[in-house]
Amino acid sequence: MGETTEGDFRMIHPIGVIRRGEQSFVRERLKEYDLVPVEAFALRMIASLDGCNQDTLCTRLEIDKGRVAKLLAGLENAGQITRTVNENNKREKLVRLTERGQEALQYVNETLDEWNRMCMQGFTEEEWTQFFTFLHRIADNVAHSRKEGWPKL
Repeated sequence: MGETTEGDFRMIHPIGVIRRGEQSFVRERLKEYDLVPVEAFALRMIASLDGCNQDTLCTRLEIDKGRVAKLLAGLENAGQITRTVNENNKREKLVRLTERGQEALQYVNETLDEWNRMCMQGFTEEEWTQFFTFLHRIADNVAHSRKEGWPKL
């Protein structure tokens, strides 16, 4: 492994601070709904993919089947999702939000909007748009690299 330069540290440190801050902020806010961050992000994904299956959630959330199964069981027990048999493929269950899940999702979205407003204080609308454009490009690069197999050092 190569030597870390000051420039490398400046890039890694802010990302870590932001990530840990977001997790702490979101975790604290979601206690009201007895949710943890991964459940919140799962609710958002389920809402955006209305009627998706467990395999799709594994791919989109980038977590393994066992963890997704446990996650969905918890959300189902909390009355926030339903899993119904897919009429086109009886071996597959489709996941959808319940009314209670929609309420939790609304709170999740409000929480994340609050986080974004806090983070983007003092930024112009143009800077905000540019920042999120860059983030989406970075996320696409990471997803592509992961799918293709991480680059060798």
